[in-house]
Amino acid sequence: MSWASRRQSKYLLGLFAVCAVILFAIAYPRLTKAPTCTDGKQDGNETGVDCGGLCDRMCMSDVSDPLILWSRAFQISGSTYSLVAYVQNQNKDAAVAEASYEFKVYDTNNTLIGRRDGTTFIPPNQQFAVFEPRFDAGQATVKSVSFEFTSSPLIWVKKAPTIQTLPITIDHIVMGANPSSPSLSAQVNNNSIYDLPSFNVVTILYDSDHNAISASETYNAGLPSNQSAPLLFTWPEAFRENVATKDILLQVNPFTTPF
Repeated sequence: MSWASRRQSKYLLGLFAVCAVILFAIAYPRLTKAPTCTDGKQDGNETGVDCGGLCDRMCMSDVSDPLILWSRAFQISGSTYSLVAYVQNQNKDAAVAEASYEFKVYDTNNTLIGRRDGTTFIPPNQQFAVFEPRFDAGQATVKSVSFEFTSSPLIWVKKAPTIQTLPITIDHIVMGANPSSPSLSAQVNNNSIYDLPSFNVVTILYDSDHNAISASETYNAGLPSNQSAPLLFTWPEAFRENVATKDILLQVNPFTTPF
């Protein structure tokens, strides 16, 4: 091989070496890319595709569906009803930020007379109520109500039940003295170190057999640390049954809290 040929070979080898280095620099990060919870595949310590392990999202095999304990329509006045579903999340450390749902309302002939849909959060390890006010049944008489979550699937994420461990209480629960225009007053106390964001409070009233006879909901724009706020629930007409017990549910969205 001549001197010129050897020099040309060295140039080509050098060029190939430079190209190889460039290709390696491009390919290496992709080949050694750390697993993520959004790469569409099961890798790292994930127990499913982008779920389990260190991912916030939980795999469906690790959670239980929420239990619909009951769903009912409570007549408020005339053809106006409140629709309520009482739900239990059995998952201790799992919650859903947004779940779509649907109420279906049936008359005495089991004919569907209306629907009501919306979205709600599902708090961890807690019983909670889904409340839909002012459903107008028109000329029909409501007989039954069904309720279901329509999000498929529900997106469960890790969420500790922190709110349940905080010193947040409801006391001074008193039914009003006028049975023809019922009311219930109470006080919510935030004795924690955290300010609470806006929240809803649902009350459910029961007769002596623990059958739910009515419900109502109120809204609070937020409650600072070490503060209290009054709660008031009212109904326009007298109840047909006597109120024996009350259930007051503080419903704080855990995805809006700083803790």
